[in-house]
Amino acid sequence: MPRSDIEFKTSDGVTLRGWLYTPTTETKDPLPCLVMSHGFSALKEMDLDTFAERFASHLPLTCLVYDNRGFGDSDHKPGSPRQEIIPSIQTSDISDAITYAQSRDEIDAKKIGIWGSSYSGGHVLWVGAVDRRVKAVLCQVPCVNGWENFHRLIRPDFVPGLNEMFQAGKKLRPC
Repeated sequence: MPRSDIEFKTSDGVTLRGWLYTPTTETKDPLPCLVMSHGFSALKEMDLDTFAERFASHLPLTCLVYDNRGFGDSDHKPGSPRQEIIPSIQTSDISDAITYAQSRDEIDAKKIGIWGSSYSGGHVLWVGAVDRRVKAVLCQVPCVNGWENFHRLIRPDFVPGLNEMFQAGKKLRPC
């Protein structure tokens, strides 16, 4: 299974890194691409690689897998912390990954699908609704209501303290 290291810049100049999987059988024509992003704090090595390898070895398509900004091999914006999760930025990064995929000769720019797992499962639903370049959306166990999930997972007596921490973190961020 051919896999190559890739990197691309986001619209705000952050370098994201990942892998491009291509089928073992070569074709003359460009192939569809499935852009794959991971959930909350996961890395590309946490089974996205397994899915991409399986898809590219059994289907005539390429798979672009990358780490979200600030995670794994991807950079973060100077002045911002690593491992920060901001849905609007991550959805923008998915669109930037699509732009990068469309720039590759081996990819059919008109046949782009997106895959999201867990937290990014909700993100791809949003990107698929607003980015007209997307022709297929696959979401695996999507998080579609973070507020509800938060309250389901956190003990009620911990919620006020966590909300205070969130607010304190916002005050530390540059505008």
